[in-house]
Amino acid sequence: MRWTMAAAAMVSATPLAAQDVAIDSAVYRETAGAGGAREIGPANRLLRGDRVVTILRWDAPRGANFTAVSPVPAGLAIESASRSGLEVSTDGGRNWRRLNDPDEVPQGTTHLRWRIGGGEGRLSYRAVVR
Repeated sequence: MRWTMAAAAMVSATPLAAQDVAIDSAVYRETAGAGGAREIGPANRLLRGDRVVTILRWDAPRGANFTAVSPVPAGLAIESASRSGLEVSTDGGRNWRRLNDPDEVPQGTTHLRWRIGGGEGRLSYRAVVR
């Protein structure tokens, strides 16, 4: 089965900050290279069982604070994330739980949420196509 995916992130600003935050996302297919090293490349088409890495990058105005919420694309099962303190939802964003260990993302995660300070930043997560 072929999968096409687009990772999207929605950002809601604090009431006093009405500035724009630029967010970009990219999905890569992860494979085992020579000697077992992990390699990533563009994910044009994905098949069930493929391992992917999604990278979200942002650039926020200096001195501002934002909360970013990113839905997890349907058909992905997240295995790990790149930052501690990330919050996850398993019920469509109604309830949230803070992750103490980014390598222990609960099964069925539907949304990710994290704080963005001013400047550039990045969040990535590894997942498997279901």
